[in-house]
Amino acid sequence: MLIVGERINTSRKVKGESVIENAVVNRDAEFVKDLAKKQFEAGATYIDINCGTLISGEPEAMEWLTKVVMEAVDAPISFDTPNGAALSLALAAYDPSKGQPLINSITAESERYNNILPLVLQYKAKIIALAMDDTGIQSDPGKRLSVARKLINDLTAAGVAASDIYVDPLTFPIGTGSDVAVSMLDIIEKIRAEFPEAHIIAGLSNVSHGLPARKLLNQAMTVLCMGKGLDAGIVDPNDKYLMALIASTEALLGRDDYCMNYITLSREGKFEGI
Repeated sequence: MLIVGERINTSRKVKGESVIENAVVNRDAEFVKDLAKKQFEAGATYIDINCGTLISGEPEAMEWLTKVVMEAVDAPISFDTPNGAALSLALAAYDPSKGQPLINSITAESERYNNILPLVLQYKAKIIALAMDDTGIQSDPGKRLSVARKLINDLTAAGVAASDIYVDPLTFPIGTGSDVAVSMLDIIEKIRAEFPEAHIIAGLSNVSHGLPARKLLNQAMTVLCMGKGLDAGIVDPNDKYLMALIASTEALLGRDDYCMNYITLSREGKFEGI
């Protein structure tokens, strides 16, 4: 499973403090490097960078983050911004020898689609396709499925390989309606059946927003989504129990030949203390 480490995001707060935003504003490279290293060592495939809360200077901050993360780890980067200028600067600074870049994200919104698609093609990037269009975020699962279909078809018609597309069906907080998780699972299952070469990704921690003991809901939702076909996640790789659950679920779903990855992680001590 492709793991996108979500922790370098200026919207995140630690004990109510905007410590990550402060680190980016103050160009505290060592703080950011530590965040990147810990995620990579915990099993992140990609390191996501997001500084969208900055009122000004986002392009320069994204470029700086790109360089700092590349110095810290030998892992590809997920560029998390709808800002075309910020994305352009960051991608231009990126060393493709680190791996194929991931753009997070494109939507079916006309302006955003037209701004992001040329960069996807120019840099031969993987792309997260958010299931939303010019009508905004839709709670109706049928609408989101329709938008996801359109994005996959439009992107492949434009020359993007289906295997480079990561569809995000949007994760709604379970506190907003008891059927939202079931609806999401249904969307995942249908996308997997219709577009077997494409990937499915989600920001799974959104499901628990506003509720107590959030990790329990995040962990349960991850396992359920994987069972329906999810093969990538924007998660906290430092959640040791979640990462162990992902490895276990992959083995049980037949995605880990002879459980070799599971055995390797166990021998490395990744499951100790769980």
